[in-house]
Amino acid sequence: MDFIDHILNDMPLFRHCRDEEIGRLRAAGRVVNVQRGKFFDPGKDNTLGLVIAGLFEMEAPGRGEVVCMAAGSFFGDIPFTQNRHRGRVRALVDSSLFVIEVESVYRFFLNSYKAMRGYLRAIGAMGFEQSSIGKKYGGKAARVITVFSQKDGAGKSILASFLGLCCARDAKTIVLDASYTGDSIFNIFEKRITTAVSQKDEEDLSADSFINERIEAVDDNLSLMNIAFGSKVRVNPDILSPILFALSREYRYIVIDLSGRDDALRDRVFELSDVLFPIVTRPRDRRSLHPLLDSSLREGQRVLYTLSAYHARSAGGFEGGIILENLEIDKKAPVHEMLRSRVDGENAAEFMEFIRGRKRGMVLEARLADSVAYAGFLAAFLRAGRTVDVLYSSGMSFGPAALFALKEDENTFLEAAEDLFSEERLNAMIDITFPDGFVIKSAGAERYARELAGDSRIEMFRTLPAVMLADGDGKGARLFSTGSLAGCIAASFMLYPVCETVEMAGDRYHSGFPARKARPEDLLRTDVDEIVSVSVRNRARLRFREKRVLKFYDSFLDHSARVLPEGRPGGIPSKNVVIEIDESVYNLKKILELSDELSNKLLKEHGL
Repeated sequence: MDFIDHILNDMPLFRHCRDEEIGRLRAAGRVVNVQRGKFFDPGKDNTLGLVIAGLFEMEAPGRGEVVCMAAGSFFGDIPFTQNRHRGRVRALVDSSLFVIEVESVYRFFLNSYKAMRGYLRAIGAMGFEQSSIGKKYGGKAARVITVFSQKDGAGKSILASFLGLCCARDAKTIVLDASYTGDSIFNIFEKRITTAVSQKDEEDLSADSFINERIEAVDDNLSLMNIAFGSKVRVNPDILSPILFALSREYRYIVIDLSGRDDALRDRVFELSDVLFPIVTRPRDRRSLHPLLDSSLREGQRVLYTLSAYHARSAGGFEGGIILENLEIDKKAPVHEMLRSRVDGENAAEFMEFIRGRKRGMVLEARLADSVAYAGFLAAFLRAGRTVDVLYSSGMSFGPAALFALKEDENTFLEAAEDLFSEERLNAMIDITFPDGFVIKSAGAERYARELAGDSRIEMFRTLPAVMLADGDGKGARLFSTGSLAGCIAASFMLYPVCETVEMAGDRYHSGFPARKARPEDLLRTDVDEIVSVSVRNRARLRFREKRVLKFYDSFLDHSARVLPEGRPGGIPSKNVVIEIDESVYNLKKILELSDELSNKLLKEHGL
């Protein structure tokens, strides 16, 4: 990222955006230089302005107050809000603006559905009054649920139809047929198969007629839409975001029936989904899906593997997933009637427990060795019997998050945390090599992480231990919601550029700290409804006691701590929890006891 990209990425409106999205915003705008004493009028061309250098003043509308704006401040026409500061701004010194036409911002959101979701949640959290169109799109965000199978005949269309009926009991639901062949959802419901969407038409995509002519109503709460079924040409995946943009106004649940016949369409659906149900016919078939999911899912998507009991009658248990009951389809009766008869059953309740309801995400701010204080907080959280859907972090903070998912009770969790953050363990993981690209090898951290997590995968836990990791050169970052838990633990302890990267998902990764950290804003684009941000504030410099801990590593941590910002005041999270300690000596038991004691009070204060 260059300077302007960094400012855009730190702008509260766009902090949730991915690097490539920031690139598109950058390409849609322009830099305007304003000399000292000169004016700039954002209302003239309906633009959104971002100060990138210098200092401006603007008269606050209706109040006669003068507001000064430095780098990072924004003004002008703010999309989807009633807030439009159309007054002129004056440069107090030679200054520069990044200006983007509001129409370009709307086009950006049209093609970036999750970016729009994140933006609407951001402006709501910031207290902007939403316009009528903003309220329409940003009310109760649609949840996108995808049923996927690599094989024909696995029962995905049956499951998609079943989930459509189950979801429709809660709220308005639409099922999209994104499979080219097989048994169409339209046939299951005995409805006319509408025209497939096979060509991108920018003029019509946002038009109601384009959408409506491909929708067939089943009842007042359930509709069907054809995306790909019967199409003789490949569907342009770029159409999906505008379609979801339009459907999100009307439907609470969007269920997608997806086959593996079109890689480009599949990858785009995966990207736009919130929940994935990959359906398999044998438990071991999950392994074949792991490389695909690990390489494709970068948006915090939840995955629940589903075993079709029709094909696996003697499967028994299915750990970390759910079994779709053998529905025993009677060919003499309509399939949709049989499916309707099951929507009140236990199997339907299992699926809906995973789909419906408010989702709580908790963000553990990235820290170094003082991340152990989070263990005290999470222990108090366990003791209070509280649950969380997503536990998101980066850096060493991922250690307590991973242990929280792995350990079933408070005592084993605390024991594991004491071991992970012990000076002996940290020293063992510091594997020094001759400096050639890196100084500390990853082998020690990887070996211990495998002892902790074995073959466990992130997506197998109901509390999802999501993590932000940076790629090998430190230029990009990725939110992991699937993949090897051991690999993620090891990578989160490997700080760039001193430490060796860890191979995962066909690439190499290291800690997102300090440059690419997990932020609460990252969850705004997911289907998490409530965000709790937890921070550790240590007023002292925490230092190791044991001399066996390498002085080099200690010095490196010290340097990294200096580049760690104190963090911005909350506003995006629903709740901000701050664990304040004052410890200079690395005494694990004392820090754990102190953070545990403080956390009991904090949990009560914040209603957690």
